[in-house]
Amino acid sequence: MKPTATAHLPAPSSLSWPTWRAGTGPVLAACALLVAVGYLVVPPLLMLVFGAATDSPPATEPHFTWHTLVSAYLQPVIYPALVNSVIFAALTATISLSIGAFVAWATERTDARLGPLVELLAIAPILMPGVLLVTSWVMLLGPKSGVINLAAQEYLGLSGPPFDIFSFPGMIWVAVLQELPLAFLWLWPAFRAMSPDYEEAALTCGAGFATVIRRITLPILRPTLLSAWIIFFVYSLGALSVPLLIGLPAGIFLYSTEIYLASSRMPTDLNLASAYSLLFLATTVFGLYAYRRATRESERFVTVRGRAFTPRQLSLGWWRHVIRLFVFSLFLLTAGLPFAVLAWNAFMPFPQAPSLASLHLFTTSNFAAAWNYGPAQRAFFNSLVLGFGAGLIATMIGALVAWCTLRLKSAPRLVALMDQVATAPIAIPGMIVGVSLLWFYLEIPIPIYGTPWILLIAYVTLHLPFAVRICSSGLSQIHAELEEAARVSGASTFVTFRRVIILLVFPSLLASALYVALRSFREYAASIFLASPGTEVFAVLVLDMTQSGNSNILAAYTTSVIVVLAVAVVAFNWLGSRVGIRA
Repeated sequence: MKPTATAHLPAPSSLSWPTWRAGTGPVLAACALLVAVGYLVVPPLLMLVFGAATDSPPATEPHFTWHTLVSAYLQPVIYPALVNSVIFAALTATISLSIGAFVAWATERTDARLGPLVELLAIAPILMPGVLLVTSWVMLLGPKSGVINLAAQEYLGLSGPPFDIFSFPGMIWVAVLQELPLAFLWLWPAFRAMSPDYEEAALTCGAGFATVIRRITLPILRPTLLSAWIIFFVYSLGALSVPLLIGLPAGIFLYSTEIYLASSRMPTDLNLASAYSLLFLATTVFGLYAYRRATRESERFVTVRGRAFTPRQLSLGWWRHVIRLFVFSLFLLTAGLPFAVLAWNAFMPFPQAPSLASLHLFTTSNFAAAWNYGPAQRAFFNSLVLGFGAGLIATMIGALVAWCTLRLKSAPRLVALMDQVATAPIAIPGMIVGVSLLWFYLEIPIPIYGTPWILLIAYVTLHLPFAVRICSSGLSQIHAELEEAARVSGASTFVTFRRVIILLVFPSLLASALYVALRSFREYAASIFLASPGTEVFAVLVLDMTQSGNSNILAAYTTSVIVVLAVAVVAFNWLGSRVGIRA
């Protein structure tokens, strides 16, 4: 009898262990990443609840009580401020998104050919921090020394200033200009990706242009518009630069102003500030829920399927020149005119309207006075290091989150939770992050309060959603088969990520780092709660210099900083064009 060949199969455990180890490694790494992202977002927000539920200051024995919450919401000054904030946020979000949607539509749906203009509109204002934009418009429309008011009185013979920036309409005006570039960037991709088939079919059937916009375009874009409005509304509720620099001198109090005053007046009352902040936190949670609801069924509104399309541009005739003039005017209002008034005042000994007769007063002494001021030097250096440090860290974390979201298919719930946690700070006002981090690091035994590290954590937390989205956009263009080819060739996941993915998406990584760095440089709402002597940052120092009264020295300082930032942007763009995928 011949011996029978028997196949000796390995034990089930030896079969399953390599598969389990290979599949679980990335999942465990994703869990660790979720913990890191969760540490940035969740515990500081929980400390707001802790602070509101006690009446004892941080780093002391807590005394839990309802008194803080009751006294906070029984103060009569809160409710007029809350009404002002709701009106301010609603008008800012509505007007910003309306203008942004119009510019996006004109860019993608018409023959206006706005390419260079919209690039200036989108990029140039990023170089000017929000505090500078507010300060510039104070220099332009201030009732006593505003350049436009001075020019109007001098050349038109008016007896008094025709404009007053220190009013509620003035606050709306500056807030809309501040948010307009971001509103355009938010809506531009939606108009670019939308197929024009339905619009063209309606036009063919005899529908008028206004009917097509009302019955076709707006309903298709409804999820995008609604979700954007929710985010902008929540974000505007927590705005602080306009309420402080324009509203407070005018005696117009917003809810964010009350939180700031509770934490800055002497003696400080962080418990009261935390109690006030809980209402913002509840609004943020509801806003995120509404945002998810608005985008949950976005598949119903998809118009681009598995076939190509060529959008037909609407011929505007001579109206395209009107639209170009309108977009150019927006650029002047959001960046050109504010920077011009800063540059002019930087070389003048005192505020005055531009004129040829004033050229003999030209001086550079303001620059020397600005940079000889010790806090100004420290603030610029601190903001530069913290900005680019936050850009680097947020981009690293964002790239990992983006890779897990797009490539890790074995743990969909884990990936979805990670993406939601990483995206949540986009709807959390910077002021809330500042107050919550203040409480958190005064309570736990990690001695980083009063150091640059707490500012770095705040900047990474606030801007992580932008890094995730930019990295996701770049990574989505890289097909997974390139990674599979590297692994088949014997490369590990780490080596594949380092030698293939990073090099291919390097321009996107660079764009993310630069964008986060610039937004961190201009971050004001969180910085004002966390900066301290020795850790001054640019945005907060601008407020201090504004209150000191010498606007010309401030103009010289800010003009110098904007020029440095512009040079950095050019250098980053050059580096991005030299590395990565190139045509």
